[in-house]
Amino acid sequence: MTLKKIFTPIIMAIIFVSLILLGNMTLSSNAGNKESGTVQLRLGQAKAATHPVSQGIDRFAKLVKEKSNGEIVVETFHDGLIGNDREVIESAQMGSLAMASSSTPNMTSFTNYFTAWDLPYIFENKEEVYTAIDGEPGEIVRKEMEEYGFKVIFFPDYGYRQIVNNVRPVEVPEDLAGMKVRTTNSRIEQADFNMYGANPTPVAWSEVFTALQQGTVEGEGNSYSLLWDSKHQEVLDYATEVNYNYSSDIVVMNLDRYEGLSEYHQKIIMEAGEEATKWQREVANEREAEAKQQFIDYGIEIYEPTEEEMKQWKQAVEPVWDQFVVEGLSDPEYVEVILETLGKTKEDIFE
Repeated sequence: MTLKKIFTPIIMAIIFVSLILLGNMTLSSNAGNKESGTVQLRLGQAKAATHPVSQGIDRFAKLVKEKSNGEIVVETFHDGLIGNDREVIESAQMGSLAMASSSTPNMTSFTNYFTAWDLPYIFENKEEVYTAIDGEPGEIVRKEMEEYGFKVIFFPDYGYRQIVNNVRPVEVPEDLAGMKVRTTNSRIEQADFNMYGANPTPVAWSEVFTALQQGTVEGEGNSYSLLWDSKHQEVLDYATEVNYNYSSDIVVMNLDRYEGLSEYHQKIIMEAGEEATKWQREVANEREAEAKQQFIDYGIEIYEPTEEEMKQWKQAVEPVWDQFVVEGLSDPEYVEVILETLGKTKEDIFE
């Protein structure tokens, strides 16, 4: 009787754990479930479900299902439900997750081509962004990512980062002197704010709201839409529209999973990515304009620098190019490919 009391809970625990493990194995292996008759793919990412990047991903999933007549189902997880940027990308690389999306600065651990995308003012408007991503610079990145086990599906439009804070109005770089500004882990973004005279402070995205609330940081750089959708307007007072950095997102699929699909299904996924890109870019641009107005209506003071002041913002970060456009950081040859594709030179940017 005593032995039965001892072993029964142990046996039940073993059964419980086994069921969980079996469930996870099923989720991990269901991209090609012949018994169910469908290919089921999970896609994880960290942005709010209402963000244009998330909407583009949902649009992609819808297109895949429609084009395949339900043969392929992409299940999307937003809001970091199954991991932050780094975690979902690593899961996709390992194959425990079929697909993932992340902002490109978080992808610099794989290739320094993305470091070039981070250079201040390398993309001065959205037309230049799209020309580069859809052209040779984007194709080079797509091929490079395959070396790391990823198939690039598409690049959702994330948007330009603006400088926001809760301390004082900022019109020129000198106004940032001594301000604690949250940055990503991007070394280039941190260098940007060093050049502006601020104190760059890397903070995980999930912790930024609290950091602003508690005064750990006093400002940050991000797009209007992401800031609004994340309710950061509640802890901000000022914005300065300087477009100092463009960030794209990237949607990738585990390369082995992709190559394990039929050519027909591969074609459907890539076509859906192309169509989702066009749709999402329109949504992203409309949403950014809408979010800017929401900031104004909320009472956030937005400053748009004059042409002369914009020269000051650009020239302040020109040394960042000298620091990072070197072998092993932002590959000089790749930077030149981008500039040639856009028909301009470094001198054109900073004159």
